[in-house]
Amino acid sequence: MNNRSVPGFSLVLLLTALAACAPAKWLTWVDDAADVVRAPIMPLSRAGTALASWLRPPKDPSGRPVKDAELGQLRADRDRYEQLWQQQRLRADELAGQLRTLQSLPSSALRGASPPLVVSTEVTGRDPRDARSPIELRVPREGLERLSVGDVVVWNGHVVVGRLADVSSVRAIVLPIANAETPPIEVAVAAGPDAPEQPVIRMLLRQQRDGTLSADVDRRRGVEPGQRLVLADPRWPSWAQGLDMAVVDRIDDIDDAPLRRRVIARAAADAPAVSLVTILSADQALTEGHQP
Repeated sequence: MNNRSVPGFSLVLLLTALAACAPAKWLTWVDDAADVVRAPIMPLSRAGTALASWLRPPKDPSGRPVKDAELGQLRADRDRYEQLWQQQRLRADELAGQLRTLQSLPSSALRGASPPLVVSTEVTGRDPRDARSPIELRVPREGLERLSVGDVVVWNGHVVVGRLADVSSVRAIVLPIANAETPPIEVAVAAGPDAPEQPVIRMLLRQQRDGTLSADVDRRRGVEPGQRLVLADPRWPSWAQGLDMAVVDRIDDIDDAPLRRRVIARAAADAPAVSLVTILSADQALTEGHQP
């Protein structure tokens, strides 16, 4: 090396060291400052690895040399089995969620010969400002052939959002229970833990323009704000009876009927806010006999 090249080589080393110490965000062509130092020696490292593999090829446990084609096949099998394991892990999580949903259903849901089909899906469209507006769901691939109009859509496993009003290969539409096109729903006041044997108080909820639900009851009935209202409507599938429908918001007096009071309730599920729901598909015979 002559004397003229020494200053140039020193300058290159100095610039490389400064670049290696610089913050990574200054280096727009690499993600890591250490790559500046590693870049010149990477070709030599690859060449050395290839030479070592040629001089001493890998062997299996019996000592037989393993060819490159076999190594490639082993790597492909490893990747495939890892993918299958990931698929099974996701499937196990999905089945665990379905089991939790079934466990949260009323005890009558699993007594029949054909329990409901549980299909989880996502909300893809809605009006977040209106609890009465229809909700669009992503069409699930699994169980699509068994979904039909009238299936019950729930949130959190046991809270009714509404019923399917349209099912196709591209979308599913849910009418929330507060929607004006939903028929009145017969409900009952849920028994409290302190008085499980109290008389059943039934009422017929009707949809109101402001998104609430109302029903007129006898003044002597012990209905109070905060009480849960559960499904007790024979037009719905039998296994859906007992699902949470609404919560009593307030009790108003009726001037024209002093012996009765008006119950104002709100849907138990906040339809504009939910993002993940579960479709409970009824048996075909029940679906045909109980259209909404």
